Amino acid sequence: MRNPVALTHVGLVALLFSSCQPAPKPGPDTAAIVNQTSIKNSEVEKIYRNRLKQAGQTPSPEEASTLRLNILTQMVNDEMLMQRAAADKLIASDDEVNVKFTEFKKDYTEEQFQQFLKDQGVTVDDIKKEIRKSATIEKLYNKEITSKISVSDGEITDYFSKNRANYNLPESWHVLHLLVTPFPDPQIANARNDDAKSDEAARQKVTGLLKRILSGEDFAVIARDYSEDSSSAQAGGDLRLLSLQQLDAIDPRFRQAVQSLKVGETFASPVPTKYGYHLVKLIEKEAGGQHELTDPKVQADIRQIIFNRKETLLKTAYLEAVRNQTVVKNLLAQKILSDAAGAGASK
Repeated sequence: MRNPVALTHVGLVALLFSSCQPAPKPGPDTAAIVNQTSIKNSEVEKIYRNRLKQAGQTPSPEEASTLRLNILTQMVNDEMLMQRAAADKLIASDDEVNVKFTEFKKDYTEEQFQQFLKDQGVTVDDIKKEIRKSATIEKLYNKEITSKISVSDGEITDYFSKNRANYNLPESWHVLHLLVTPFPDPQIANARNDDAKSDEAARQKVTGLLKRILSGEDFAVIARDYSEDSSSAQAGGDLRLLSLQQLDAIDPRFRQAVQSLKVGETFASPVPTKYGYHLVKLIEKEAGGQHELTDPKVQADIRQIIFNRKETLLKTAYLEAVRNQTVVKNLLAQKILSDAAGAGASK
């Protein structure tokens, strides 16, 4: 089997060829150059302003520069991967983009969607561009990394033998939750980038989402799209198994709501805590005691843990392997250093 972090011969040749071409001449709006592609300061600034709008606060000059550099670093990484995907003919097609765009838009009325575009300062073309990028990078990673990861029975047995005590579990509850906070969040991570910015907006949002869930819509999909818990939104609000102590640590009202539910039920009202307003669904309830490797759930849990470790490692290594074959010039970083040196010399 081919090493998942190795570049294919055709893709390697394409990247080497592009890096040997003369780089475009930087202009006043150039933030970085990735092989033959320029990234503009105005593109960085557009994302930067949107992040500030979500955060609702003004950063210090140093924090502002750090945020711009972080944004640019991600843009450079994405551009490297997009060029690599293009060399492998993996760019997402218009049909693939349109399917994902339709899925993205389906829960909005036209009026709500136009308001979303206005609030976010984006166009339909901007959204489709981001969809194409994320779908393309996903295809690239799947081809080079994800599809090639395997977890053997021996690895699972070895992990269990070293971590057996971790599966001597107390009584626990498998919970999905959706959180809506009454304050702006600069790190919002739900699929729709949707953020309630006041208590009134949070109450209206969580009440509307609860009605949709109780009317039959999928809790996990709604949580993925709208939950403001950055640690669980992308997983559909899955908090996995929580002990009584862990439920209480969130909030006694949260624990009481979960304990009152039957498996498969959603609590019939929002649960207020110090974090905001929660919607809660009970997926399963687990009896306490030692769980053995013969338990399919234990095997599945260990398999996923090992898979995730390998995926994280190989994606990191793959990105660095691509970087090795890419010519990157970060002009924004150079300017920040130059400005700092000039300011120091003038003192």
